Amino acid sequence: NVKYANMIGIMLGTFYFKEWAGAAAESISGVIIYHKLAITWIVLLNVLVAARLPRKVATELVGKEGVLVFILLFASPLSALKEVIATRSAAAIPLPFTVASTINCSLWSVVGLLLMNDFNIYFPSILGLICAMIQLFLKGFYGDGVGSIKRQSSLEMMGQIV
Repeated sequence: NVKYANMIGIMLGTFYFKEWAGAAAESISGVIIYHKLAITWIVLLNVLVAARLPRKVATELVGKEGVLVFILLFASPLSALKEVIATRSAAAIPLPFTVASTINCSLWSVVGLLLMNDFNIYFPSILGLICAMIQLFLKGFYGDGVGSIKRQSSLEMMGQIV
């Protein structure tokens, strides 16, 4: 049963959101309001689903929603991919979140596949792990820009030699 892990995840996710909202408050204050509104609607809809639908149907529906949210959560840092490639800096990808995602998705992939054989656990975990590995690669390849070695293509180096 994964309910205890999910309860801990909700608490940690709430803490992470609070920290993110506090750090980003001045630069994107309007966006935070939309995030809070979306979270409120999702919680209210889930309560409504749980209260009005048969338990089996409600469980399946909320479970599928959880899978979708899980995938979006762990893929979200890749929304900065265009900026990372354009600036040749992975500063927009949060390293602590990426490391935590790699560990979390690795463990849940193994548990979901080998111990539970539950598609709703191992499939999003494997997708999350792939996203986290891409983020780690980008962090290692580009660095954070400041103080990192400037990477040049072979053509740029050839142009400097000639």
